[in-house]
Amino acid sequence: MSAHSNTTPSTTQPSRPPVAATCGWTTSDDRWISLAKARQALEQGDGKGVRVAVLDSGIDRSHPRLAGLTLEDDLAISLEGGRLSVTDNDRGDVYGHGTAVAGIIHSLAPAARIGSFRVLGSFKESRTAVILEAVRQAIARGYHLLNCSFGCPGRAEFVMSYKSWIDEAYLRGVHVVAASNNSNHGTPEWPAHFPTVLSVSGGATGPAELLRRPDSLVEFALLGEDPEAAWPGGRSKHVIGSSFAAPRLAALLARLLSDCGPLPPLLAKAALLELAAPFEPAAEGG
Repeated sequence: MSAHSNTTPSTTQPSRPPVAATCGWTTSDDRWISLAKARQALEQGDGKGVRVAVLDSGIDRSHPRLAGLTLEDDLAISLEGGRLSVTDNDRGDVYGHGTAVAGIIHSLAPAARIGSFRVLGSFKESRTAVILEAVRQAIARGYHLLNCSFGCPGRAEFVMSYKSWIDEAYLRGVHVVAASNNSNHGTPEWPAHFPTVLSVSGGATGPAELLRRPDSLVEFALLGEDPEAAWPGGRSKHVIGSSFAAPRLAALLARLLSDCGPLPPLLAKAALLELAAPFEPAAEGG
């Protein structure tokens, strides 16, 4: 995507979002959960009470695979003539990408509440200022988790624009899941190459497989393929890429939060890393 802009959006500070009601601490004095409880949450959690913001190309909420899902928000963020606008999204999904992402999340965490923030255009293009405003809107509206199946070239001139909202999300206890570069997960991209982000590539071969990579900022690998992903107009499409590994990780995180409560981002990340199996390079390409 082309997420390149120096436009400065509103600086209004959002309030801290509400969090899931059930606490998963092992004692009242610390913030550590047992791995047994975390494992159980991944196996049995359904995402109940967790609000997931999908920053993407929009969502076709009429798709049969999203039956029963009511979008918490359906907004479009745009930048025209140097001015940002946030409006109701009356165009649905302008590419198809967001519907596929939402379909994966909904299939794995069916009780999670999903909101759509359309930031990508019909060619999957965007601007940094648009992404920033969508994040601020999502945080202000009380979302616990941001799914970012996109990437901006990891060049120095863009780093501070991304760091500003990634740090804001972290300080407010909001989890960020981001897809890595498809060609090489080691190629720097924002937001995937920030350490507070749960960054993911393809590489796993099974739909429930969670893998961890040592010595990489892209620490997770999940299945990045869906032969029958939801696509606008009630259709299905075979999709491949890290974009579709990200919603799998987001769904697992929603399961964890729904059963274990308001975990700080780095604690949730540490728990998932402990539960993940070691990545084997031969598995690359999923």
